[in-house]
Amino acid sequence: MRRWRPLFLALIVLAILGAIWSYVMITTPPQQTLDQKVQDVGSQLKCPVCQSESVADSPSLIAQQMRAVIRQQLQSGKSEQQIIDYFAARYGQSIVWEPQWQGFSMLAYLAPIGLLLGGGILLFFVLRDWSASSTDTSLSKSTGERKSEEDEESDLANYRRQLEAELAADDPLFALYTQPQTQQTEAG
Repeated sequence: MRRWRPLFLALIVLAILGAIWSYVMITTPPQQTLDQKVQDVGSQLKCPVCQSESVADSPSLIAQQMRAVIRQQLQSGKSEQQIIDYFAARYGQSIVWEPQWQGFSMLAYLAPIGLLLGGGILLFFVLRDWSASSTDTSLSKSTGERKSEEDEESDLANYRRQLEAELAADDPLFALYTQPQTQQTEAG
């Protein structure tokens, strides 16, 4: 027991240090350089000249000028959202890659969620009705099986008697053959 004690204490110390390190890494975001911040803001804006390219990726002259403006505004202490709002005021909301969570553009976020929920609810009701109808059918079959077996036997006996009577009417040999059997079944 004594030789395990130092190993156990070392594991506890490592666990505590790991928990502290994880807490520090989670609570304090990594520090970004100015170039990384310019890249982040530029990637959220569309280039007004190039199609399907962000300001950060576009080689056009206007994109270079916009990156310079972003750098100046970041150095002056403005936040990313303030810079994006600045460009949206100058070029319109179409310059922003992701639509804002307001007005008509909220449909871009809410419509897929609503359709998914509606489909899930519809599927729930369809499956519920389907399983209820299948259990009702199986219950009616199990109670009806006893009755139908007895009915089938009586129907089969009636059908056999009719068939034998028709065949006996057409064929006198068949009448001789079936008479002893019908007398035996009636006697039994």
